[in-house]
Amino acid sequence: GLWVDTVRGVFEIPEERIARIKACAKQVLSEVCRHARLVPAKLVARLAGLSVCVSLAFSGAKLFARELYASLKGKGSWAAKVRLSNQAVKDVKVLAAFPRRWNG
Repeated sequence: GLWVDTVRGVFEIPEERIARIKACAKQVLSEVCRHARLVPAKLVARLAGLSVCVSLAFSGAKLFARELYASLKGKGSWAAKVRLSNQAVKDVKVLAAFPRRWNG
């Protein structure tokens, strides 16, 4: 969920949600390094879903998920591995950093 700051009129992402996004992104990057950009589809879908869930508070979230969803296109099963594009890897690196200024 998101927090609603009615005084400032903004949505905010709780710290534990940001931590989950960062942790998932770091896990994806770990898989990228170990397996030549091949990552389990379920893990990629998890990160994409976590990103899109915060799009009310961070409008760029859907843009960072776009390449992740493109990587999932045509996957055989959730157990399958998908190859991330160079842009997807760059987007995951940005999500792993998730600057505080994006919140709200």
